Amino acid sequence: MTRTMRITADASKVSMAASIRATARAAPLFLLTVRALADLAAELGSMDAAAAFLLDVAEANNKPIGVNLPAPDGSSRTAFIAPRGWTEERLAGWTAGRHQELEDEFGTITRVSTVSGEPG
Repeated sequence: MTRTMRITADASKVSMAASIRATARAAPLFLLTVRALADLAAELGSMDAAAAFLLDVAEANNKPIGVNLPAPDGSSRTAFIAPRGWTEERLAGWTAGRHQELEDEFGTITRVSTVSGEPG
């Protein structure tokens, strides 16, 4: 049995950045919806600023942050932002350890690909 906690935040009333930082610190597995990502980007001024913020949060907690992105066909993909210095193998192992939680939430999981290296 997995336990899931969903947090809904009204971006007009709370700071998405502060909410994300606090929740990511407490959650063993933290995933954002595309809407939460858009609200974060609006708060911080750009998608680049949001991505940099999420990398900072991942590094502060030494664990990846997932962003679930819907696809036009009704499926979705989850991309993980891992702390700098994590190898592809370490991220693959970390996500494999949470495979059941992810599958319970989003359905059958297929690993598509990963990208390694420092951000551009």
